[in-house]
Amino acid sequence: MTVTPLHMDDGRHETQIIGLVISLHIVGMYFFAPIVGWLVDRLPTALILTAAGITLFIGAETASHTDPEDSAGVFVGLFLIGVGWSFAMISGSALLTASFPAHQRAAVQGAADFTMVFSGAVAGVASGVIVEASSYHGLSHWAGVAALSLVAAAVYPVVTRTGRAPATARG
Repeated sequence: MTVTPLHMDDGRHETQIIGLVISLHIVGMYFFAPIVGWLVDRLPTALILTAAGITLFIGAETASHTDPEDSAGVFVGLFLIGVGWSFAMISGSALLTASFPAHQRAAVQGAADFTMVFSGAVAGVASGVIVEASSYHGLSHWAGVAALSLVAAAVYPVVTRTGRAPATARG
């Protein structure tokens, strides 16, 4: 999200279109949160995390293979990244807090939120360096590959049956 406006500016998009694409990305991040929360309470966490990883991967690959001039392709990619982020954040938070006693959950969630925001700041700076050294395509592609690690992390405990997390966030 951080360097996408620069990518779109390279494609000579007007500021209004760039703002719309970023706004719709944020809609993807938050609009479906109630539905995702409902799903997290009812479906296996591994399934939700797998959906997150696949959605993030497809979104990142769509963005990485889109020319700067193609606002529709960038929109689809960023919207899917937003939706995948929502699936990952909500299911990950639910799984994390379910792993601790009730009296520790707020502190654990706070530490997780701090870590996420700090990591996001570092990633924002790093994304500019990566795009300068490589390309928007390279950044988006490798971000998509990294998203597949969510799938591996979600599926591995289920396949091996060791260290298995609760089936749902509720336990």
